[in-house]
Amino acid sequence: MTTPNTPPPTARNPLSSRTSHFVLPKQWASMRRAEQLERETGNRVIHLEKGDFQGEEFRPAPHILDACAKAVHDGHVRYVPGPGLPELRDAIAEEATRRGRPTVREEVLVTMGAKHALTQSLLTLIDNGDEVIFPNPGYPPDEFWITYAGGRVVYAPLVEPDFHFDIDHLARLMNERTKVLIINTPQRPNGMTVDRLAEISELCRRNDVMVISDEIFSHMVYPPAEHHTIAAVEGMADRTLLVDTFSKSYIMTGFRIGWCVANRDLITAMDIFQQNSVTNVPAFVQLAALAALTGPQDHVIATRERLRAKRDRAVAALNAIPGISCPTPDGSFYVFPDIRGTGLTAQQFTDHLIDRYSVGVVAGTAFGDRGEGHVRITYAVPDDVLDEGLSRIRQAVENLG
Repeated sequence: MTTPNTPPPTARNPLSSRTSHFVLPKQWASMRRAEQLERETGNRVIHLEKGDFQGEEFRPAPHILDACAKAVHDGHVRYVPGPGLPELRDAIAEEATRRGRPTVREEVLVTMGAKHALTQSLLTLIDNGDEVIFPNPGYPPDEFWITYAGGRVVYAPLVEPDFHFDIDHLARLMNERTKVLIINTPQRPNGMTVDRLAEISELCRRNDVMVISDEIFSHMVYPPAEHHTIAAVEGMADRTLLVDTFSKSYIMTGFRIGWCVANRDLITAMDIFQQNSVTNVPAFVQLAALAALTGPQDHVIATRERLRAKRDRAVAALNAIPGISCPTPDGSFYVFPDIRGTGLTAQQFTDHLIDRYSVGVVAGTAFGDRGEGHVRITYAVPDDVLDEGLSRIRQAVENLG
């Protein structure tokens, strides 16, 4: 019983200890700052920091939009099977088979985007104390969920200029506690494809390590580079969880639909996870995705060619700026220039651009300490926006002195 003079009890912290590492996505810090600046000043910011398409030239193909609208009109707005519509799972199985990983429907799960597939994968696979080898630089949400699951992130430094895995170093990182290796190809944030997949596979088989292969830019690889999945390497089909999305290949970022392919037992466990969380991906979204995957692919090819021209435009302009060196990425819609010649750190360079020149880019350190000295720039924007942004970057560097 309390009296008027009794102090109230101290409020209990309502948050789980598992949330102690919670921070907003590091790779979106520049976007948050850019949007705040626009609100406060009314100045136009050139957004080269967003991991999304911009402008009217980047829209889903008409047959995808028509399929989505028809599905809604026809009443496909109810619950559907948790792992996905059978016809869509079959189409995804054919897609994975074309990549060299023979796949059947029961090995496919349709997810709420690739990010949700990655989240479910990690929370299904990782126990307290398990080690996950993570590329540095790499994709920050993976670290977030590894930590949440009680795992330990072990960083595999990628070697410049093409950001490849050092196979000898990778071998030294693997031990009896290593549960998963994460591969991202083409890589975020630098757009380079991962090679030496046979050697990486041998290490994983020898050490009983699973692979999560994040392949969201699989259809955005520019010739002569080619996309290859580690899931197609002999002995790796059941040891690999392949993740992809409709967001990038089909310009469907807002639809929130992705997929993963793995052995049946793992897909069954992840389906249970999905049915007890989001239930299922909306049926009308799945039918739009089915139209995307089974319909004409000329739109995908045209988008890739458009992006290749923008990549070349960005690389040429950045390499013409003293103090900046920009390798040509194999794929994605990002470039990852080296800005160390300017004398600034990645964060200083990023702050300088946004605060004084109203250009948003992402500091490479958002993706790990091996991203120091680099910034990530998105070129999936209208040409006039890209040119204006690159022009402002040149001015920003020339006026440093």
